[in-house]
Amino acid sequence: MKKEKSAKVIAKSAKNHFEKGKALYKQNDYSAAISSFDEAIRLDPNNAKAYHNRGFVKNFLEQYFEAISDYDEAIRLDPNNAGVYFNRGNTKYTLGHPKDAISDYDKAIRLNPEFVSAYYNRSLAKIRLEQYFESISDLDMVIRLNPNDDQAYNDRGADKAKLGHHDAAISDYDKAIRLNPDFPLAHFNRGLSKRDLGRDAEAKQDFQEALRLAQEAGDEELIATIKKQM
Repeated sequence: MKKEKSAKVIAKSAKNHFEKGKALYKQNDYSAAISSFDEAIRLDPNNAKAYHNRGFVKNFLEQYFEAISDYDEAIRLDPNNAGVYFNRGNTKYTLGHPKDAISDYDKAIRLNPEFVSAYYNRSLAKIRLEQYFESISDLDMVIRLNPNDDQAYNDRGADKAKLGHHDAAISDYDKAIRLNPDFPLAHFNRGLSKRDLGRDAEAKQDFQEALRLAQEAGDEELIATIKKQM
């Protein structure tokens, strides 16, 4: 009886440290958050959520290999959590391993076929591998699940442009701009495709609008890129 009570006390304490860790993360106190997750794990070594959350904080702190170790343990303890595979994939992508990231996104999607962010991030990894057709398929799913995603339309247009399908690309940029008229990159990309089709006057208008919007947003990198094309 006493042992049972002690186990309940330990479990409650582990949960309290876990919740404290989440609260500290939200307060941007990352080191303290990790310490709370450490204590939760010490008290309950099978706490998959504590490993997952500690990995997430370590990733935020750019402790990528340590984050992957925590995600590995979270997956060992709970192999059916799509979110852990997704986050591990993100870390692998950040480390420059798109193939390994795709493998994790695949697992996340198998567990949750409507995981929009996993489709989107898998498309980014495929773009890095120049797998444009495969990236388009993922963006098709993103758009099917979220028809108002202006970024997905823009990115799908960029993939189509890479494949030389500029009319189809312009159609996607048009949709992105209808959803978000203040989207400078979509205006810029549409200008590039129009120029490649010989529609120079229209391209110039898109470049000018893209520059105006980028300047309003203070996006210095995009401003420099647009000016090189004008």
